[in-house]
Amino acid sequence: MNCLEAQDKIIDLVLGEISPLEKQQLQEHLEHCPLCYEEFKFLNDCIQICIAEKAETCKCQFQETYWDEFIYTVHERVIQEKTTPRFPLRVVLPIAASALAAIGISYFLFFRPGPEQTVKKFAPTYENDTYDEVYDLTPEEQQEFIKMINQRYGDQ
Repeated sequence: MNCLEAQDKIIDLVLGEISPLEKQQLQEHLEHCPLCYEEFKFLNDCIQICIAEKAETCKCQFQETYWDEFIYTVHERVIQEKTTPRFPLRVVLPIAASALAAIGISYFLFFRPGPEQTVKKFAPTYENDTYDEVYDLTPEEQQEFIKMINQRYGDQ
């Protein structure tokens, strides 16, 4: 028997829940392995102290169902603690999102400046506009300019 198998069977030996063949094999292993023997001795002493103290201090015996109910109660408390959130995000998050959406919609409907406020009301002036220079000419200069254009590009 190796130490891993012995570690699993030591508690059964201490509680007396082991077959005679396994008990003999385990005792042989304990004689040769000081680590496993120390584990056995520690567990055996702990159980003996608990049994002696239980006989001295405990006047009533717990029923078998006590531990089942105890475990059930602990599980219920754990489930209750997990399901009860500390901060109600389920309620606050949709309310905050709705408020933000309402603020955004009201801004676009009531407070945003209209296009007539943001558009310039006068036409921009263009620098170096050749068409404006033509209108600055006197009527004689305009006639002369038209002749030059016709000579260059011809009548079409």
